[in-house]
Amino acid sequence: MDSSIVNNVVVKNGVCSVHKMPDGRQDIHEKYGLWIFRFGRDGVSPPQEPPNEARYFEFYCISHLIRGRGWYWTEDRPIEIFEEGTAVLASPHFIHRYSGYLTEYVEDTICFTGPVADFLFGTGVFKNGTVPFGRARRLLPIIERASDPSRDSQIQANIGLQNLLVELYLKRKKHSDSEKNPYLGDLIEEIKVSRDRWWTVSEMADFCGLSKEQFRRVFQASIGASPKNYVDRLKIMKAAEMLSCSPEKISDVAKQFGYSDPLHFSRRFRQIIGLSPEKYRLEMRR
Repeated sequence: MDSSIVNNVVVKNGVCSVHKMPDGRQDIHEKYGLWIFRFGRDGVSPPQEPPNEARYFEFYCISHLIRGRGWYWTEDRPIEIFEEGTAVLASPHFIHRYSGYLTEYVEDTICFTGPVADFLFGTGVFKNGTVPFGRARRLLPIIERASDPSRDSQIQANIGLQNLLVELYLKRKKHSDSEKNPYLGDLIEEIKVSRDRWWTVSEMADFCGLSKEQFRRVFQASIGASPKNYVDRLKIMKAAEMLSCSPEKISDVAKQFGYSDPLHFSRRFRQIIGLSPEKYRLEMRR
């Protein structure tokens, strides 16, 4: 067990064991909104028979199985057996249990809390369950930085953790989106390339081989916006990028993104960006 681990206090709460969160956060953790407070490498737990006593944490936790084999249990699903290279993610107050299956459970682990963690959980970036993590020990650089109490190292550890969670989320989401519709990613790329084209929902649905109703559901679930709203906002955001670095006339920029009427472009630009194209360009060039 790594000597840098900060031990949890475990208490009983009815039929659950509760892993408590310790005190001791630094001022930087309050200001940043994220605190990595417990971590360890090569932690070894003996095998246990599933299902075992239920438990929950008062914090977020990532356990990366680096050697052995594990089992995972929650209240609403059968016991899952998983192999090394898998990570278990658990959010506060989520009742679960995992341990070694017929062998020792050897893990790298990070526990953390704070408003930033809550945001990552609320947006689905952090999600309870098991996820493919790979054999590379990707928690170690974060652990190394988190073990240094200096302000800069704590910031680096927080950023490293956020980047890792976002990367896992995007990989998981890309796989899920591909299973739902293999053409959705191709459609998004096509929309980005054909910036002057106004796609209709029917055209986008046909591209993906779905009915309009199916397409709307799949698109909203995957992108988090309606097809029309996504195309509209994408055009304006790309136009804003061009306005900030190009000397072209605003009307010419508008035409490149399919807006034949400069007044309509200006109105929509103000609605999305909060400034007129003229004022936005001035602000970006100050």
